[in-house]
Amino acid sequence: MKQLAIGIGIVVLLCAFSACATLFNTTKQKVAFTSNPIGAEVYINNKPTGKTTPCTIRVKRKVKRGEINARNQYVYEFRKDGFVPYAYTDKAQVSSKIYLNLILNIAALPGFGIDFISGGAYYYNKDVMATLQKEAGYVVIRDTVVKQQVVYVQAPENKGYVFQRLSDVDNDIPASGRLNPMRFALIIGNEDYSSMQSDLSTEVNVDFARNDASAFREYAKSIMGIPEQNITFLLDATTGQMNQAIARMSLIIKNAKGKAEVIVYYAGHGLPHEDTREPYIMPVDISGRNAQDGIKLHRLYEQLTEHPAQRVIFFIDACFSGGARNQALIAARGVKVRPAEGVLSGNIAVLSATSSDQAALPYKEKGHGFFTYFALKKLKETGGNVSLQDLFDYLSETIPLQSVILNNKEQTPTLRLGVTSEEYLQQWILAH
Repeated sequence: MKQLAIGIGIVVLLCAFSACATLFNTTKQKVAFTSNPIGAEVYINNKPTGKTTPCTIRVKRKVKRGEINARNQYVYEFRKDGFVPYAYTDKAQVSSKIYLNLILNIAALPGFGIDFISGGAYYYNKDVMATLQKEAGYVVIRDTVVKQQVVYVQAPENKGYVFQRLSDVDNDIPASGRLNPMRFALIIGNEDYSSMQSDLSTEVNVDFARNDASAFREYAKSIMGIPEQNITFLLDATTGQMNQAIARMSLIIKNAKGKAEVIVYYAGHGLPHEDTREPYIMPVDISGRNAQDGIKLHRLYEQLTEHPAQRVIFFIDACFSGGARNQALIAARGVKVRPAEGVLSGNIAVLSATSSDQAALPYKEKGHGFFTYFALKKLKETGGNVSLQDLFDYLSETIPLQSVILNNKEQTPTLRLGVTSEEYLQQWILAH
């Protein structure tokens, strides 16, 4: 009798421990819910959870079929006033841990049953993110945007500027078909300085900077998968507008809690401080005689890396060599003073149009800055399936030669990295 009891006990233990998926996974799983904007109510299989994003909820691994969900399936819905509800459907996958039972051979068979009965065999997506769209102009069915119409209103301060798409890179832009709700962009094109400063002639304006920024915005949406509402877009921006946009982006990074990917694009004038040679990007209302009143470039880097982020990538079609502007420099974006360089830290990469004392030149036939045109050309050719390193290699090979051929001047792009980012550079794919 004693031997029989021991035998039964061994069988029970084998059955229990052979159910390793149940033991290791347990019968519930944590799921993190994030939305943009935050504060959306979370519904699971049409039932309110009483929580708003961002939040974490423990869900059962085994789910009965319901009114809107199949067996072992979750339909997560995000609801917020003023936005179209967003639904994400997640079907259970079978955990690889269950195959550990095979090691126990015949004794594992009861464990297979326990794993499936308890739900321990199943797992779901651990992170669910939603981009909520404004109510007007489109319809969302489950997790797919099936119709979208966006109307662009030209701001009065841009004096009727219209992006005309005259270049090959402005048309037939590939679409990735994916949106990443944790990707954000700050895009600035400062072209018209003379309208804001009465003592300047139109010769100091930055040719095609507005075209550059406008085209880059289209690539940010179509190829990089950045939702429209995640893009801050400024043309001919003043100091106040630029500072507000930078502060907002810093706040977004902070509240994304390490998940944000940020793209910053700037086309316009850059200048160094007369004494320190510190580089500044110039709002349209700041005189070249007062560079220190512009946006200090290294302070901008610090602001956007103050909080953890997946990555922060700068594209800068400007130079920071500084000095006066004259007739000979109508189309150039700077003159001959070597700017100072500081140390970058964090997951940051800065891809710039020039090196040392060079000027960032235009590509007149294409209606763009030289740097921007070739960057967009590579993104278009690859559909964005290119790493930042490969993009830089292409620009480094193409721009110097073409600049000499077409502009009779040298222009060499540069890439600078934060101290923690170099080993990951090949993994920084522009579209994913």
